Formats: sequence, structure tokens, C-alpha cells
Amino acid sequence: MKARNGAQEPDIPVSRQTRFMTGSKMPALIISRLWETICLAHLITETNIKAYVQPVVLFSILSVASGAVTTNQHPTWRETVLLLPRTTLYIWLYLLHFDCSNQKDPESVKEDRLNKPWRAIPSGKLSVAGAERWYIVSACLLILLSGLWLGGFPEAVAVMLETWVYDYANGAGSWWGKNGINTLFYMTGQLGGIRVAANSMTSTSLRREAYEWCVLLGFNTFTTIHIQDLKDQDGDRARGRRTVPLVVGDRTTRWITALFISFWSMTCPAYWGHGRPTVGYILPVLIGFTIAARVLLRRSVKADRIAFQLYTLLWLPALYAVPFLSKYEL
Repeated sequence: MKARNGAQEPDIPVSRQTRFMTGSKMPALIISRLWETICLAHLITETNIKAYVQPVVLFSILSVASGAVTTNQHPTWRETVLLLPRTTLYIWLYLLHFDCSNQKDPESVKEDRLNKPWRAIPSGKLSVAGAERWYIVSACLLILLSGLWLGGFPEAVAVMLETWVYDYANGAGSWWGKNGINTLFYMTGQLGGIRVAANSMTSTSLRREAYEWCVLLGFNTFTTIHIQDLKDQDGDRARGRRTVPLVVGDRTTRWITALFISFWSMTCPAYWGHGRPTVGYILPVLIGFTIAARVLLRRSVKADRIAFQLYTLLWLPALYAVPFLSKYEL
């Protein structure tokens, strides 16, 4: 090969040229593959992020910030903010493990093709065999990260057992089984989230109130979580599921849901000493009574979907904020 000045340049062997070009593209290829993996992981868990990750992380942060559930009774704002990334990662790993397990089930694949075609498997972005590999990797990540870095190892093992019961032991085959497993999912996430947050601070452990608060909210979940089934009655009936509305009837379920939401709207603030008209008492009562009224008076799929969104995005966060508001006597 000749240069512009006429001098002879040494030829670069084709193999060396190929290696050079491949090596120069490696960083871009790695970044591209990493981004594809992140996008796929988000797609797998997207549906349940609002329903599970957001409320459980919010619960954990507010509970620890209140100083009422750990031995660090006066955490600083800096400490509280720094809890967020670790706690979010931990709870999201819960969800990744559950969704990988649930979405690779043959019945779930059929259902998703009809009702949720954007999910990873029905959209063709992930095969069932690929979901199996994701399931194994998610289990390893959850065990290793919780055992060696994040904390919350006992709860991580518990959520894996709960996932197995739900997907492989017909845990959701009855209304009480489904409500019970959902209750355990939330309780495990809440307790694990508090433990991870506590482990992020120096010399901090859980107090008795942490366990009591999680158990109290567990009873709340068991007696109200079937609000999510009101909007899905037609589909659940077609698939032969035995949810609360289909077993005891739509009207009875609405009254049970409304009464228990009203009950817990007053009982949870009372546990933290809110018996007078404070923000910590008025907020959950106002939102809870609004949801109860909607459940009883507005009976359509659209109205039931809105009621469930109010339950998840407003009422539960209002309950979770009670110990934090109690700290400042609000």
C-alpha cells in the first residue's frame, strides 16, 4: 500500500484489521446489549411496578424516616434519601423474581396473549426458555445481593417460597389462598424493605413496632385486597377462577370491601395515637371513605379500575405515612 508521498506503507493483515475494527466496536456493542437487557427487565416487571414496588418502597422509607420502627429514632434527611436506591433495588428484585416465575407459566402465557399482548413473551421479545433462564438468574441475584450486600435475606427466601406456592402449588386456586399469598407478598416486602433500609444506617436494627405495624397492615391487605378483583370479574369467570366476587357475589364483596376500608382507615391511625382530628387521621379517613362510597355506588369496570388505583396510589400511601406524620404530631 502506498502513502500519498509515494512511500510504501506496510500492509496490515486482514485478520489484524478485523480484530481492530471488532475491538473498536466492543464498547458500543456491550452498551447496546446492556441497554436491551435493562429494557427487557423493565418490560417484564412494568405492569406491577405501580402496584407493588412504589407503595412498598414508599412504606419502607416513610417508616424508617419516622424513627418509630428502628433503633435509629432520629434519622437525618441525608440518611433517609440514601436509603432509596438500595431499598428500591431490593423490592424490584422481589418483583423480577415473581414476574419471571409467573409469566413463563403456560396458562399465564395464554392469558397474556389475550389481555396483555405487550408483555415480553407474547410480544416476542422473550421466549419461554429465555424466561426460564431469567427466572434462575433473578433467583441467584436476589439470594446473593440480599445475603452479601443489601440485607433482608430471610424475607428474600420467604418471597421465593411464596412465589413457588403461588405458581406451582395452586396457591391462588381459592379466594382465601389468593388473598393470603398477596398478604404475605406485601408483608414480606414491607418487612424486608425496612430491614434493608435499617441495614443502610450505622448500628440500626428493627424494633418491635416494625413487626406489629407490618402484621397490622397484613390484616388490612387480607381483608381489602380483593378490591382488585372487582374489575376483573368477567375475565376471571371465563377462566374459572374463584375470586371473592365470584364466590360470595358482587354485592356482598362491595359491602365487605367498603366496611373494611372504612374500618382500617380509622384503626391504623389509632395504632399510632391518632384519635383526634390530625392530618394523620383525616387523610386516610377521607380517602378511605371516598373509595368505600365509590365501590358501593359506582359499579362498572371503569369505575372499579379507578377505585383500585385510588386504593393503591392514594389510600395505602396515606396509611403508610401515618407513623411519619405522627413523629411531627401532624
